[in-house]
Amino acid sequence: MQLRTRQRGSFMLEALMAMVIFAIGVLGLIGLQGSGVAANTDIRYRIEAAQLAERMMGLIQGGVRRDSAANFAADLISFDHNSTGDQCVLSGTESINPLVTTWVNDVRNAARTSLPDATEQIRVTAATNQVRIVICWQQPGLPVPRRFVLMGAIS
Repeated sequence: MQLRTRQRGSFMLEALMAMVIFAIGVLGLIGLQGSGVAANTDIRYRIEAAQLAERMMGLIQGGVRRDSAANFAADLISFDHNSTGDQCVLSGTESINPLVTTWVNDVRNAARTSLPDATEQIRVTAATNQVRIVICWQQPGLPVPRRFVLMGAIS
């Protein structure tokens, strides 16, 4: 009889502990789901930036005249856009090349792309025919801007 009275309420204590463990597990799953959504959003932005950069690289490749070295160099330099600055603090002269201005409008226009607060840079090194395209964006909720860099040689 004494043994029974000492064990009174132990079932209730076990049930409470099980509910606490279950609640911790559910909270962990909710946190994991939030991390998964954030990772998917980051991947979506990176794919969008990669597509934009590849499109510009293709426009540059097809937009230079190859009839003479002087025309090739002049056309290549015309794609230079915001070529000073680094780490998403981009500055410099904006290109007046119509291919670049159309592309810049696409990058910056949130209705056409999903990149929030996007900025862009096209740095042309004419001596080596190197082109470096940088697209930066500020993902909501993150303190540091993200960036995508594509480098290539135009021949």
